[in-house]
Amino acid sequence: MGYTAGCDGCGSTCRPAPALLCQFSPEFFRTSSLGGYLSDMGFDEGDTVTLCGDCTREVLE
Repeated sequence: MGYTAGCDGCGSTCRPAPALLCQFSPEFFRTSSLGGYLSDMGFDEGDTVTLCGDCTREVLE
């Protein structure tokens, strides 16, 4: 059985695969003005974020 990813944006299952998979680098998290905002949202340095196609489109538009 293969890996099934869940979208961190909407909670749906990413099929056939996640459109966007990224990780917050420690340097970005510690020095970016977004670090505190992301921390308030429950993210931490090194966390991986997975997005489906629709959520990726919303982020990039």
